[in-house]
Amino acid sequence: MPMGMVPLFFDLDHTLWDFVSNSRKTLREGYEAFILRDVGVTDFSEWVRVFERTNDWCWEEYRQGRMDKTTLRSARFEMALQTIGSTAPSELAKELDIHYIQYSPQQTGLIDGTLPLLEELQRRGHQMWILTNGFEEVQRIKLQCCGLSPFFEAMYTSEELGVKKPHPDAFHKAAAAAGLSESEDVVMIGDSWQSDVEGAQNVGWRGVHYNPEGELKLAAWRTVRNLHEILDLPLNSRP
Repeated sequence: MPMGMVPLFFDLDHTLWDFVSNSRKTLREGYEAFILRDVGVTDFSEWVRVFERTNDWCWEEYRQGRMDKTTLRSARFEMALQTIGSTAPSELAKELDIHYIQYSPQQTGLIDGTLPLLEELQRRGHQMWILTNGFEEVQRIKLQCCGLSPFFEAMYTSEELGVKKPHPDAFHKAAAAAGLSESEDVVMIGDSWQSDVEGAQNVGWRGVHYNPEGELKLAAWRTVRNLHEILDLPLNSRP
């Protein structure tokens, strides 16, 4: 890595990989494949709204340690079907989740500006890693299918590290695995204020909040509304 080029860690979902569009495309495919309109799910837009709200709730429970991976996967579709008043048997919820887990990570939608950003950062000589709370097997498929693997030295998942962001150990373990010293100046880029930015800044890293809309967090080292703005940040080592 050229002198002065800060090592960079990126979150994956909602930061580089377009979780929303990729998820909705998979939900549409599942809606049609399992003919959900025949079990009382007559409005696809409502189905998406209910599932996303349920999935977000389940993931927050998972991040807080109140729900494990197995429960998250078994509960989210069943809860969404119940909420929407579907007559579907619980077995259908399991089949929907299997379909979602299989096909969602194969989607290739990226947040606008991802490839030009990574190409330029790589050209400048930055070493880059992924640090994600997503599940091990799913995140690796995403990275490969969407063509981002060549830009990164490695990807570290919360499952692999045994701890989730924003816990300090997630950042310490990722840095150690990357061969970085405790005193090294590191920048973390992500969409989640708590998990990515605040968590990183609590261990002495600099945090870049990718926040395309919503309230600005003044405590963030930097905030960007689009990925291209990252190229204008002072991503060199602090004196």
